[in-house]
Amino acid sequence: GYITQCQYLQVMQVQGAFGARAHQRSMMTPHRLSPNSQVAATAKGSLDQQGHPEIRLICTDVDGTLLNSQQKLTPPVEAAIKAAAAAGVPLVVATGKARGPWVQDVFPRLDMDMPGVFMQGLLVCDAQGGILKQQDMEHQVVLDCLALAELHGGIVCCAYCGDRILAVELDEHTERLLFYREPVAEAVGKLSAMVGKVPMQKLLFMAPQPTLDQLRPLAEELLEGRASLTSAINGVLEVLPFGASKGAGVAWLLERLGVDPQHVMALGDGENDVEMLQLVGLGVAMGNAAPKACLAADVRVGTNDEDGVAEAIERYVLAPRGLSSLPSVTTVAV
Repeated sequence: GYITQCQYLQVMQVQGAFGARAHQRSMMTPHRLSPNSQVAATAKGSLDQQGHPEIRLICTDVDGTLLNSQQKLTPPVEAAIKAAAAAGVPLVVATGKARGPWVQDVFPRLDMDMPGVFMQGLLVCDAQGGILKQQDMEHQVVLDCLALAELHGGIVCCAYCGDRILAVELDEHTERLLFYREPVAEAVGKLSAMVGKVPMQKLLFMAPQPTLDQLRPLAEELLEGRASLTSAINGVLEVLPFGASKGAGVAWLLERLGVDPQHVMALGDGENDVEMLQLVGLGVAMGNAAPKACLAADVRVGTNDEDGVAEAIERYVLAPRGLSSLPSVTTVAV
């Protein structure tokens, strides 16, 4: 079955330094997780000689993908991104996070001058942080979510409001957001009192994962046709405006940039990346990806602790151009 296959791939991930992995994997045919991906790619547009679409833009998730498990941008990933940019293939970030403090840790190192997709596609900003597109939640949806959380019990709610995060109270769950370098959450007491006063883009239910597993079917029934649900990390269930997704935000930005999705490589690891991975010409699941992301992707690379982003850029962006960001690896276009 699919899950068994996914687990098998994790076991078979090559260990050691990225340079050694890249050299070994360059001699292998990548495992394609979607059985019809070759046909789909052909329908989408031109292929390189390895059977992959020509990549002209990279779109990457941040947590669990671009950054390692310590929230660090590693030198191999930084070098690969810069090599791709020098080859005329820029990078766009697409994250569920706000455009918060983490941006100052990452963007300067990558010389980022591209717009980005934030808050699961609900906020699209230009390179300077100016808002290009913003989508807010309906007031009644927020109120219904808050009522559900209170009725269920044991759940903390947070609302993402531009560059602010508002919470009913602060606890160990809201403290988790600091690890991801999100804006510092503000305790405002009765969150329902803020509805209509502050635009809210998305709402988070935060609780132990077993509690959220019980809550999700109730929320799906309550919000059917009025809101969308997704998840990026354990212990957090996100409520978005109906039909919203990271993929929808990326699609909007690509149209604005005049970039055909078939010439985009997207990388991700979570359920919230599914629509983005399905949208583009080459969807890449990280080695640490959730099963839903694996199923949506065309290929799979190493984990975020194995510089999987660098591996993907080497294989699908640089190698077809006869380039490499790794001096120790000789890559020849075929």
